[in-house]
Amino acid sequence: MKQISPENEEVLHLFIITAATIGAVITTVFSLTHGIFEIFPFLYILPIILSVYFFPKRAVLFSLGVSLTYIGMIYLYDFTNPEHIAIATAWFAIFITIGVVSSSYATRLIDEQMRIRSILVNSQDGIFCFDLTTLQVLGANAKFAQWLRYDRSELVGKDLSKTWTGSSERDQFIADIRNGPQNLETEGVFQSRDGAQHRFIVSAVLVSRNRVLCSAIDMTGSKVADEEIKKTLEELDVQVRARTEHLEKINAQLQAEILERRRVTKTILTPEPGSKKDLEDEE
Repeated sequence: MKQISPENEEVLHLFIITAATIGAVITTVFSLTHGIFEIFPFLYILPIILSVYFFPKRAVLFSLGVSLTYIGMIYLYDFTNPEHIAIATAWFAIFITIGVVSSSYATRLIDEQMRIRSILVNSQDGIFCFDLTTLQVLGANAKFAQWLRYDRSELVGKDLSKTWTGSSERDQFIADIRNGPQNLETEGVFQSRDGAQHRFIVSAVLVSRNRVLCSAIDMTGSKVADEEIKKTLEELDVQVRARTEHLEKINAQLQAEILERRRVTKTILTPEPGSKKDLEDEE
């Protein structure tokens, strides 16, 4: 199904609000000219609510315009009845109150939504969202897309398995989410556009209406550093062992040489039987 462009969508919203307003005005004229006074005021609530929903920041002005239209028609068609004038004035206040309160609430919600979206988009952690039913990526922030060498728009609609290639971790993570526990965390292997492998720590931040919002921390550099450190330590251990064995061999050779020299020295210094030195010692 083809999506409506933002411009056409705004025109459609204006058409809906205009149709609801015209319907309320026509019904008011018909009711006032036929002596029906109980129903038509409620019809003005619909266009006010629609304006709050579609254009919350302009809803107060629209509510004021609709309220003035309503009370103006009462004065025009039923000015002689003070009871109807009083009731119309009360409805005027009700319409303004509905517009102001609902518009203020909707505006705060939009501002909060924009603030949270800005935090997620500009977060130094990777953020991505996927559909729990179709397992398609619904969105990602700039950091996550940058890590995987994609544009953000290219990730939208992409199957999760195309980027999260570690099937065992992915399937277990999804199964755990479907079982209900929150704050799940796992380590998974992701593949970037150029085929490079990245190891992420993935956490489920929010699960709502089959949509899963996840944060990702790139541990690839740390893993490489850990592997390099481990490799260096192993190489140092091998070198230390080899050096120790070499020193032990040298030590054994030195001990053997010392013993040999002692034996030779003792042999040289010890007189042979029957020698002159031996006879002098006997006398």
